[in-house]
Amino acid sequence: MVRSICMKKDANDITDIIISCLIKNARMSSQQICTELRSRGIKRSGRTVLERIRNLEGEGSIGGYTLKPTSKNFEKVVIRLILISFKTSPIFNERVAMFTSYLQTAPFVAFAARTRGDYDWINIKVFPNTKIANQESDTYRTMFGDIIEKYTAFDLTIVRPPAFVHAANYPVQDFYEFLQSWIKEK
Repeated sequence: MVRSICMKKDANDITDIIISCLIKNARMSSQQICTELRSRGIKRSGRTVLERIRNLEGEGSIGGYTLKPTSKNFEKVVIRLILISFKTSPIFNERVAMFTSYLQTAPFVAFAARTRGDYDWINIKVFPNTKIANQESDTYRTMFGDIIEKYTAFDLTIVRPPAFVHAANYPVQDFYEFLQSWIKEK
């Protein structure tokens, strides 16, 4: 029993180390990961590490690999940080559910979260240019104006991009199709 508990802990440690290595560098070789494991007192072969990575991919623990962007990638795009305070409405819960769905499905939303404090919501959106950014902002505020009390937006100049930014690379046609589908629903 003690051995199986130790093996389970060891397996979890190995998984955590492998995922941590791949987060730092998605192109890290299995041999480099083996070196990292050895530095922590865990001996595994490159083949075993590759098998573990394939298993993690198969079970969905690793959903894919992405580029780590640099600030140069964001020189031409508009990155907009938006803070929202809500006002109540007779159908508030239904409208917030629609608002949430909009942010979850929009191809240009890099980050969206509910907050506590002066603002109820924060989101970061990435657009290829100012015209599209302003068009989305006008549509967004029109669609959800009945529940938005305060809307504050900041256009950001990136000096160090976050690792999670994935919304910067979408076809402009996806932007228009997304907005059209929401305009038709309202």
